[in-house]
Amino acid sequence: MRELEPAQWKREWTFTPAPFAIFVHTPLCGTCLAARKMLRVATELVPDLPILSANVNIMPDMAQQFQIESVPCLLIKRKDGTWNKHYRFPSVTELVERLRIERETK
Repeated sequence: MRELEPAQWKREWTFTPAPFAIFVHTPLCGTCLAARKMLRVATELVPDLPILSANVNIMPDMAQQFQIESVPCLLIKRKDGTWNKHYRFPSVTELVERLRIERETK
C-alpha cells in the first residue's frame, strides 16, 4: 500500500486506471491500524487491485470531496468510474470477497 501525498491525491485518483481502492485513515486510530493489517493480508489474496492509502488529517479536501464520515474508510473506484465507500472491516475473509466483487464490477 503506497501512501498518497497531499499534493498528488487528485492526480492519482484521476489517472490511476480503475478499479483501485484508497484506504483513508488517521495515524493514531487503533481501528485504522487493525484495518490496515487486514488489508495487507487481503492484498496478498487479491494482488491485482491496487490499494493506495491516505491520511485524512493532512487531506481535508479529500474528506470533503468524498464526504468521508469516519475512518477507517475504504474508497473503491469501479471500472465505470463510480465510487463505493466502505466503513466496516469485519474480517479478512469479507474484505477479500468485497475486493474481488469490486474488482469484477463493471
